[in-house]
Amino acid sequence: MKRNHIVLAVLVAVAIFAGWEEFRPQERVTPAGQPSLVELQSVSPLRDAFNSAPDAVRVIVLLSPT
Repeated sequence: MKRNHIVLAVLVAVAIFAGWEEFRPQERVTPAGQPSLVELQSVSPLRDAFNSAPDAVRVIVLLSPT
């Protein structure tokens, strides 16, 4: 029974370490040629960017946490 607890503890520790290495906070770098994300304070910049290329395909995705 005690051996099962030790094996389980080791497996949990390995899973936590693997998850931390994969999902830890780190500096994100925008790929070359791709504009970085912008935090909009109003709709005007979005409207201007949307209207600047009327002949291009444009997609606006709104995501909500709820």
